[in-house]
Amino acid sequence: MNIHRTAIAPLVIAALFAATGCARKPAESAAVPQGPTEHEIFVKARKDEVVQSLAICESGSWGPHSNRITGGRGAYHGRFQYTARTYITFQQRRDGTVLTTQEAIAAAQDYEKAAALTEWVMFDQGETWHWPLCNRKLGLTAKVKEINAL
Repeated sequence: MNIHRTAIAPLVIAALFAATGCARKPAESAAVPQGPTEHEIFVKARKDEVVQSLAICESGSWGPHSNRITGGRGAYHGRFQYTARTYITFQQRRDGTVLTTQEAIAAAQDYEKAAALTEWVMFDQGETWHWPLCNRKLGLTAKVKEINAL
């Protein structure tokens, strides 16, 4: 059997690459980020229920609204009835952001922003007493403790 050099050359090169570790490795698949677990989804839903019930108690409804929501002759703003000073203080405590009075009023009127801040105040800080009447009426302190224990 007569083997030509040109036929052997690719085999020799492939053998050298394999022997020296330069062989092509199979492509590694990228790690797929995992979504929230069923437990995390359940806990988040429970927190959302409590936040929504607080909004209903404080202002009569929950969710975004096209009109400004005020109470206490204009002193309280949004679904959660924040004063501008209280919203500024909570926001700064949460992430260091310093808001102007107008920015705080606008954020308090934005349901999603105010709900996120309210969730942080109640569940991360354990401070349900900021809404004294609704805290008693809804049993917020007990609900927060129960959910945080999950």
